[in-house]
Amino acid sequence: MRKITAKREEEEKEREAAAEKENEGKDAIGKAKSKRKQRRKRTADAILGDVMHDAMRLRDLGQKPSADFVYKKTQERVYEEEYGHKPPSSRDLSQKVVPFPPDFTMHRLLKFSPGDTAECSTYNGMNTFALTKEDPWPERAITRANPVWSRRMKEEDEIHNKGKGLKEMEKRMYEPREGYNLEGEFLDSMDEFAHWESEFLNFLRTTSLPLRRHLPFLHEWYRYYAHRNIRAEKHYIACRNALLLQTKCSKEFFNQTESRVARFRAILSEAHRSLSSPNYDPLRMKKSDLAPFMRMNDSEFAAWREKDKEARNLIVAGLP
Repeated sequence: MRKITAKREEEEKEREAAAEKENEGKDAIGKAKSKRKQRRKRTADAILGDVMHDAMRLRDLGQKPSADFVYKKTQERVYEEEYGHKPPSSRDLSQKVVPFPPDFTMHRLLKFSPGDTAECSTYNGMNTFALTKEDPWPERAITRANPVWSRRMKEEDEIHNKGKGLKEMEKRMYEPREGYNLEGEFLDSMDEFAHWESEFLNFLRTTSLPLRRHLPFLHEWYRYYAHRNIRAEKHYIACRNALLLQTKCSKEFFNQTESRVARFRAILSEAHRSLSSPNYDPLRMKKSDLAPFMRMNDSEFAAWREKDKEARNLIVAGLP
């Protein structure tokens, strides 16, 4: 095994030396072209052979690499050979879709929520109003006392409490309440998820895309709706999973519940992409999950709400 590894290292060094000789006397563009050409010389078969070699080495060390390990490692190395850097992690991908949480350290002319006790006073009495309405589910409301955990808060909790604080918060906020009927908890979570999804869609419909891109006030509203929907989604999934563990539900029931999650995630992804990319507009796309809602008038959106309510009733009818 060591002889094979040493031989491969020598081949890599020879390949790099040959590439350096080719690049001598070339300008920056010529060097870049030559570098891409050298990188393309490594085929998928060679990469798969390297991954299989690593898998056999891990097996000799006592580990049990599976087919998933070989597939994922091969995909990662193919990506790295093609683009010159490692593929983005799930953390990086989530940052592109999930916006920053609402900031409660700002000095506001308007209170963020009706229950916000932050000191703010204005001469014209504007502080009597609030940016958001009262939350029908206050245990998951985004307030100063119950904020969205930032990355810094998670890192501090990991250092001081080894992540116990985050786990306790997630269990208290998302898991079904003890002593309550699971069917009732699931129905309540489904109503909460549908309510905030409808509020989010209504916000996207009534505020134009250029205004959402440029006005900080509307962008902060967007951040609030996105994170409030994420909380409702996590609670909905936790209650659904707990119900599936206790009862024998059909595959059709699971697909019906999962389609609601997939629809919201597609809408959130398109809404965020339309804000982050100046050239992306859902209304100009051939295939879009968000564009049909943005084209609806008030009567059509009300009809969609009634249709969505009927779909939720069908899910309830499928409970054993």
